[in-house]
Amino acid sequence: MNTSPALIVFDLYGTLVQFGIKHHPFRKILLWAREQGRSPQPDDARKLMTIDKDCGELLATLGIFPPTNMLTQLHQEIQEELASLTLFDDVLPTLDVLAKQEIQLAICSNLAKPYGVVIDKLLPQFKFARHLSYEIGAIKPDREIYESIVTGSGLAPRQILFIGDTSLADYEGPTQFGFRAKHLVRSQPSDSNSIGSLTDVLQLLTHHVTQ
Repeated sequence: MNTSPALIVFDLYGTLVQFGIKHHPFRKILLWAREQGRSPQPDDARKLMTIDKDCGELLATLGIFPPTNMLTQLHQEIQEELASLTLFDDVLPTLDVLAKQEIQLAICSNLAKPYGVVIDKLLPQFKFARHLSYEIGAIKPDREIYESIVTGSGLAPRQILFIGDTSLADYEGPTQFGFRAKHLVRSQPSDSNSIGSLTDVLQLLTHHVTQ
């Protein structure tokens, strides 16, 4: 890259944040609904990640009405997952340098509404523009979610760098839209399309300041 990006967009889960515990609570509800005679729908996962409603109302939009004790367990398991979340070791060193260099930051993530709170919980010191699937009503690699980044930033796609751990959503989709992008594959050497650590992003800046 010849010039530093004006905006760097990060995926959230698997890129900045990692689970210590994964209960897959929504998957359990979908399985229960299937056992009750509801046929799985091809857009179930999409709806869970693109509707801005709390758990009970969200499931109701899918025609799923679990009993109270099951909803209580769903909430409990989500809270246990949220409590287990931590940042990857390379996150703060990278973001600190980017913030000092006044590079704009954003997060773009496919997730259900309860999982969005982690941004304020673990990264309160950074100012992120947020492009979350349940708020936008679209998921990566839909063009609509990438368009929201361009519209919100006022930048041209070529001025934006996208970083994430999922090839289709965070590399292929963004590059097809016109963004620069790097696929994050931790513990593998960086190459022309991928990086092995978030700190490798710093090498893409024109005026890199060492820590």
